[in-house]
Amino acid sequence: MAYNVFKFKPSHMKEFVPQKMQKDEWDAYLKLEEFHGISEWLEKKKRTITLEIDGEVVSIMGVLPLPQGGGHLWLFLNGDIKGSGLRVATKCVEGALNGLKEVGYEWVQTPVRNDFKEGKRWAKLLGFTETEQQEDLMDNGTMYTYWTRVL
Repeated sequence: MAYNVFKFKPSHMKEFVPQKMQKDEWDAYLKLEEFHGISEWLEKKKRTITLEIDGEVVSIMGVLPLPQGGGHLWLFLNGDIKGSGLRVATKCVEGALNGLKEVGYEWVQTPVRNDFKEGKRWAKLLGFTETEQQEDLMDNGTMYTYWTRVL
């Protein structure tokens, strides 16, 4: 298995297919791309990375700065990722979290859909703690709970 982590480029989105539980969020991202060119902005801000395994994009992850040393972490995983690929992705995210600490972030938050049990399990595995803060981020009745991690 060959893997590489790259600075995000808009071309990394071309054949990316997210996991089923992130389809609505990916579609919303594509709408932002269509109307506002968000991918070019993410590329310029240098806060987004892509994980590729055996020539296939398996994850796109970024962080948006928040006040008081915080960051809003977001991540899309490929729908086919499992087994050793998922272990590599987990290690890469752990490394990225350590890197965020090195560049001055003190904590990060990430929203996880309330009906996404695998997402909750992964957040726990990565050292995040579930909060009581919930929000309907997509304005469609799907509730998300914020998870935080002190770096």
